[in-house]
Amino acid sequence: MKRTAILFDMDGLMVDTEPLARRSWEYVVAAHDAVVSDDLYGRMVGLRTSESARLLHAELALLLPVEELIARKTAAFLVALEEGVPVMPGLWALLDRVEALGLRWAVATSTPRELAESVLGKLGLVGRYGALAAGDEVAHGKPAPDLFLLAAERLGVAPANCLALEDSGPGCAAAVAAGARVIVVPTETTRHANFSGAYRRYPSLAEVAVDLEALL
Repeated sequence: MKRTAILFDMDGLMVDTEPLARRSWEYVVAAHDAVVSDDLYGRMVGLRTSESARLLHAELALLLPVEELIARKTAAFLVALEEGVPVMPGLWALLDRVEALGLRWAVATSTPRELAESVLGKLGLVGRYGALAAGDEVAHGKPAPDLFLLAAERLGVAPANCLALEDSGPGCAAAVAAGARVIVVPTETTRHANFSGAYRRYPSLAEVAVDLEALL
C-alpha cells in the first residue's frame, strides 16, 4: 500500500517548542514555590495542555485551580513565542520533499488550536498544510488515536494511507492506534520513550526527507 499523505506532530517534531513550554510551566509554578523535575516534564511531553495541567496540579499539590494554571501557562507561552519559533533540523527540506512528491499533509498536535495556529503562522505555513487537528478539538488526547483520525478525516484520506511523524511515546502510540505507518524522530527528552509499533526511527527530519519515497 502506497501512503499518499503525511501527518505531522508539531511540538518537538516540527518545532523546538518543548523548551519554551517547559519554561512557561516552570514560570507559573515557581510563583507557588514548586519546580518541574525532568521526570515530571518527561511524563508531560505529548499530552494535551489540559492533561499536563492536571498532572502538574496533582503531582505538585498546587492550590491554583487547573483552569487558571492553563490560562497562565498559555499567556507565558505566547510571550515566549514572540522571541521566535525555532524549527527542528531538516523541517524545510522535508516539507519541500513532501510537496515535490505531491503529498498532502496535515498537523495533528496536542496543542490547543489557538496556540497551534500562532506557531504555524509565525513559520509562514498557513496555506501549506491541508488540515490541522488540535488538542482541544478531540474528546481524547494522545495516546488515544483521536487526533490522527481527525487529521486524516479532514484531509479526506484513510489513516492507513498516511505516514505519521512523531517524537513522543504517547504520540507514537496514538498514530499506531489510528492505523498509520509511524516514523519517530525522538528528541533528547524523549529518546528513551516507548516507541512500540513504530516502523522506523530517525535522528532528524533531514534523514526522513532523504528516505521519504522509500518510507511511503
